[in-house]
Amino acid sequence: MKKSIIIILCLSTILCFFNSCISRLSRPAITGYIYDYDNKPIPGCKLGETHTDENGKFYLKEIRSSRFLLSEIMVMEAPPLFFELDIEKPGYQSYSKDFFSRYGGGRTKGAIDNLDTLYIKRISEVIQPEDYIYDNWQFVANKNLDTLFGINKNYRLQNPITNNPNFDNKFNGGLLHRFENPVKPDTAWSPESYDIETSYLIKLSKDGTYKGKKTITYQNAWRHRKEYDRMYRKSYTIPNNQQTTKGRFKFSKNMIHFDSAFYPSNNLYKIDSIDRDIMILTRIESK
Repeated sequence: MKKSIIIILCLSTILCFFNSCISRLSRPAITGYIYDYDNKPIPGCKLGETHTDENGKFYLKEIRSSRFLLSEIMVMEAPPLFFELDIEKPGYQSYSKDFFSRYGGGRTKGAIDNLDTLYIKRISEVIQPEDYIYDNWQFVANKNLDTLFGINKNYRLQNPITNNPNFDNKFNGGLLHRFENPVKPDTAWSPESYDIETSYLIKLSKDGTYKGKKTITYQNAWRHRKEYDRMYRKSYTIPNNQQTTKGRFKFSKNMIHFDSAFYPSNNLYKIDSIDRDIMILTRIESK
């Protein structure tokens, strides 16, 4: 009889254990501020189920769910996290962002994300390039400086809502180009190859002068060697190539014309896109 009671108690304990629940994250607490392009807080802006206060501040509570422990043990990993956040305010552009983290559902209780300050644009607002171009800009460029993607001090990569994903991808590694040397260093090693990234720091001043520093960075440099039917490869470092420039430019009707110090050939660029934190310049082909 005593043995039967012990067995029943053990089975009951095991059953309760596997039917118990574990807490999983459905959405972290989110906090931050909403400002307009004049750097003023926007009260009454709707984010999810909450609104910003008179200082533009918002706070969304953490949301968690309970899941059966047995099913979580069978999966053997934390669940993914997925949620959507919308920003709405009459008279302003609306923004929507999907957030995804492969194992984000496993974050512990008390998870919070700070989005800092988000800037949203009025529907009727027109960006005037002259209000923003006179600043320090950091550009990345393609091989021949035909297209330049630039950011200024207002840009924050961690701003997941108002940033443009296509621009972010281009700026952060999307303009790399592969170089493969057609000449072999010797009979044993294969030709050198590496990725090239071109960046350009430029200060544009209202007096029509600019100062810049062009940097060419060499990445993923490898040599290959075949020996006794086996392939070996060796990484190596190529020092960055930096060049300081200064000169003059003219700005007129969404066009920027640099002098020859910027680039030896045609230096007329169209401002394809500009905002408070980004600018895209495209070279105009001479006729």
